[in-house]
Amino acid sequence: MFVKKRGSILVFILALIVLLSVLCMRLMQETVQELRHVSQFHRRDDLRMHAYSALDVAVGALNEFMMLEKTLYAPSQGWGDPLGYAEIAPLDSTVQWSISLIDESGKVPISAISEKDLVSLFSIMRAEEDSLVNEDDGQPFYDSLMDWQDADDEERDEGAEDDFYEDLEFPYFTPGKKIENFEEFRMVKGFAYDSDEPSESGLFYSESGSETIHMKNFRDSFSFFHNGPVNINTASSYLVKFLCGDDDSLYEEILTGPSGASGDPFFKNMNDPKLAQMRNNRSISTSTTATVFRVLITVSKGKANFQLHAILGSGNAMQVPPKAGKGKVQKPRSKQNTKIRYPFRILSIRENENLVD
Repeated sequence: MFVKKRGSILVFILALIVLLSVLCMRLMQETVQELRHVSQFHRRDDLRMHAYSALDVAVGALNEFMMLEKTLYAPSQGWGDPLGYAEIAPLDSTVQWSISLIDESGKVPISAISEKDLVSLFSIMRAEEDSLVNEDDGQPFYDSLMDWQDADDEERDEGAEDDFYEDLEFPYFTPGKKIENFEEFRMVKGFAYDSDEPSESGLFYSESGSETIHMKNFRDSFSFFHNGPVNINTASSYLVKFLCGDDDSLYEEILTGPSGASGDPFFKNMNDPKLAQMRNNRSISTSTTATVFRVLITVSKGKANFQLHAILGSGNAMQVPPKAGKGKVQKPRSKQNTKIRYPFRILSIRENENLVD
């Protein structure tokens, strides 16, 4: 009997040791995970410093080209690859970084396009690959967009006001102000897919909710940050084709570059015969200079990464986009900006998230 009791106690002790071992192992695993999690934030602070250093490199490269060549035309001048031009690498060899520099002024200001041009654009999108374009097909999309933005309740001929949106499965109201980002188009009648009107909807978003090719072309061609004329040197091929109207030969000629034997791969003069001919097709203002820049910086170290998005403006682009219902107001530079004479105005900046547009 005594032997049985001793055996039971031994089994109990062994079971307790196993249990404690499992608990200790679990505790160690959670502690390691917690340390890794905390170290990611410490490492991210280090990557943040590298990201803003890379932003300064991009600004420095742009500013140097502005001082040397007076005008920025296209990335092929050399400013399109700031890191390659500056020949700078991170001090920490385990850190990797990259800079994507896009000329935002190669896009049409979304708040400045005329009704005629916007209706025409929507009509072309509706026509798909058809050779014949019915200009009336774009009017419903324009009317819906205008009703979405205006403050009144008067519904346009082919638009939609609050009465329409209140009857939806998940009702909402029109904001009564300028559209502020591309995702907002999901809410506007006609741009997202509507099972009740499949043939009259889904211009920008398909039945599955994914973006259509028209949304991609629209994103590549329009900007919420740029207010000036479109830099034809960096305009998307889709936008150039639209600006050329029905003249396919002119479109091909513009893609080949400027007239004459300048040797430059980009236009410098708006008096170029090709550009002069193009201006007769649309009312969209064009130029040959870059004034607004979108910068995407990615920094990584091991599994940690950090992203910085910024919109930089210079020259006439220092004009900050006005709020709905207000006039254009030039915001003064901050004291710090004035003190260090920072060559660009930061129109928008985001960390670890896409710019809201």
